[in-house]
Amino acid sequence: MELLWTVLGDLLTPKGGWSAQLLLQIILSTLVLLGYVIVLARLFGSRTFATFTSYDFLVNIAAGSLVASAILGDSLVESALSLLVLVLAQWGISAASARWTRWQRVFDNAPVVLVEHGVVQQSAMRGSRVARASLDQALRDAGFTSPDGVKFAVLESGGTISVVPA
Repeated sequence: MELLWTVLGDLLTPKGGWSAQLLLQIILSTLVLLGYVIVLARLFGSRTFATFTSYDFLVNIAAGSLVASAILGDSLVESALSLLVLVLAQWGISAASARWTRWQRVFDNAPVVLVEHGVVQQSAMRGSRVARASLDQALRDAGFTSPDGVKFAVLESGGTISVVPA
């Protein structure tokens, strides 16, 4: 039991121990980075930190990692600069994807028809790894108890399922 408490104490104690300076550094770094992320999101648009595509999701994870690194004591300036480069790259790629179909195909997932005229497309379900329970939930959310009466159910590029009544 003593070993457990020792390991737990080590996990909950930062390198060098707790200090008022460390607490103040964490608080100020968090607030500075929060403000910085808000400014970047306002400057470059809501898509910058929204989860629309697989690529956008990865950008969000990388951005979160950079913010965490800065908050937890790595160089604030280096992390902020890296975050700016990441946001600029995401902005450029999303702008190119909106303008050119080839870029869109590289970075965005294509929509997949899961139900067509009341018939569940099993191969599309398997290919996109959508469980029948997820499809059924989307159908219920749209007011359907079965695929009957559904013209299309589409897995959108952001991972949501849209349902179009017949």
